[in-house]
Amino acid sequence: MIDKKRRQVVSAMGASVVAVPVAALVTSLPSHADSMVDPTSAQASALQYIEVSEKADAVCSGCSLYQGDAGSEAGPCPLFPGSKVAAAGWCSAFNPKA
Repeated sequence: MIDKKRRQVVSAMGASVVAVPVAALVTSLPSHADSMVDPTSAQASALQYIEVSEKADAVCSGCSLYQGDAGSEAGPCPLFPGSKVAAAGWCSAFNPKA
Protein backbone atom coordinates (compact mmCIF):
# COMPACT_ATOMS: atom_id res chain seq x y z
CA MET A 1 0.00 0.00 0.00
CA ILE A 2 1.27 3.50 -0.85
CA ASP A 3 1.60 5.98 1.98
CA LYS A 4 -0.65 9.08 1.61
CA LYS A 5 2.17 11.45 2.56
CA ARG A 6 4.37 10.04 -0.17
CA ARG A 7 1.61 10.59 -2.71
CA GLN A 8 1.14 14.18 -1.48
CA VAL A 9 4.86 14.90 -1.80
CA VAL A 10 4.98 13.52 -5.34
CA SER A 11 1.91 15.58 -6.28
CA ALA A 12 3.43 18.73 -4.82
CA MET A 13 6.65 18.14 -6.75
CA GLY A 14 4.68 17.78 -9.98
CA ALA A 15 2.80 21.00 -9.31
CA SER A 16 6.01 22.91 -8.63
CA VAL A 17 7.56 21.63 -11.86
CA VAL A 18 4.67 23.29 -13.73
CA ALA A 19 4.43 26.41 -11.55
CA VAL A 20 8.03 27.62 -11.98
CA PRO A 21 8.02 27.90 -15.81
CA VAL A 22 4.54 29.43 -15.78
CA ALA A 23 5.65 32.08 -13.29
CA ALA A 24 8.70 32.88 -15.42
CA LEU A 25 6.50 33.24 -18.50
CA VAL A 26 4.01 35.52 -16.78
CA THR A 27 6.71 37.87 -15.49
CA SER A 28 8.24 38.17 -18.97
CA LEU A 29 5.00 39.12 -20.71
CA PRO A 30 4.96 42.52 -22.43
CA SER A 31 2.42 43.88 -19.94
CA HIS A 32 5.13 43.74 -17.28
CA ALA A 33 7.59 45.81 -19.31
CA ASP A 34 7.96 49.05 -17.40
CA SER A 35 11.54 50.25 -17.69
CA MET A 36 13.62 51.11 -20.71
CA VAL A 37 16.41 48.82 -21.88
CA ASP A 38 19.79 49.79 -20.49
CA PRO A 39 22.03 50.13 -23.58
CA THR A 40 25.03 49.11 -21.46
CA SER A 41 23.46 45.82 -20.28
CA ALA A 42 24.96 42.53 -21.44
CA GLN A 43 21.92 41.65 -23.61
CA ALA A 44 21.81 45.09 -25.23
CA SER A 45 25.54 45.04 -25.90
CA ALA A 46 25.36 41.55 -27.40
CA LEU A 47 22.63 42.73 -29.80
CA GLN A 48 24.36 46.09 -30.43
CA TYR A 49 21.20 47.92 -29.28
CA ILE A 50 21.17 51.68 -29.71
CA GLU A 51 18.40 54.05 -28.65
CA VAL A 52 18.42 56.08 -31.88
CA SER A 53 18.96 54.29 -35.18
CA GLU A 54 21.34 55.74 -37.73
CA LYS A 55 19.03 54.54 -40.54
CA ALA A 56 15.53 56.03 -40.86
CA ASP A 57 14.14 52.84 -42.45
CA ALA A 58 15.62 50.48 -39.82
CA VAL A 59 14.05 51.32 -36.45
CA CYS A 60 12.52 49.17 -33.73
CA SER A 61 8.98 50.34 -34.54
CA GLY A 62 9.47 48.91 -38.05
CA CYS A 63 10.72 45.55 -36.75
CA SER A 64 8.54 42.45 -36.71
CA LEU A 65 9.60 41.78 -33.09
CA TYR A 66 8.45 45.19 -31.79
CA GLN A 67 5.23 44.88 -29.77
CA GLY A 68 4.51 48.52 -29.00
CA ASP A 69 1.47 50.42 -30.21
CA ALA A 70 1.69 52.36 -33.47
CA GLY A 71 2.92 55.87 -32.79
CA SER A 72 4.26 55.08 -29.31
CA GLU A 73 7.72 56.26 -28.27
CA ALA A 74 8.65 52.87 -26.76
CA GLY A 75 7.33 49.35 -26.54
CA PRO A 76 8.09 45.80 -25.45
CA CYS A 77 10.36 43.47 -27.38
CA PRO A 78 10.69 39.73 -26.68
CA LEU A 79 14.48 40.03 -26.91
CA PHE A 80 14.47 42.28 -23.83
CA PRO A 81 11.88 40.76 -21.45
CA GLY A 82 10.72 43.11 -18.73
CA SER A 83 11.96 46.21 -20.55
CA LYS A 84 10.84 48.52 -23.32
CA VAL A 85 12.87 49.51 -26.37
CA ALA A 86 12.82 52.92 -27.99
CA ALA A 87 10.66 53.01 -31.11
CA ALA A 88 13.50 54.93 -32.78
CA GLY A 89 16.09 52.37 -31.63
CA TRP A 90 17.81 49.53 -33.48
CA CYS A 91 19.56 46.23 -32.74
CA SER A 92 21.31 43.57 -34.80
CA ALA A 93 18.22 41.33 -34.68
CA PHE A 94 16.23 43.89 -36.72
CA ASN A 95 13.77 42.13 -39.03
CA PRO A 96 11.55 44.44 -41.11
CA LYS A 97 7.80 44.00 -40.86
CA ALA A 98 6.30 42.37 -43.91
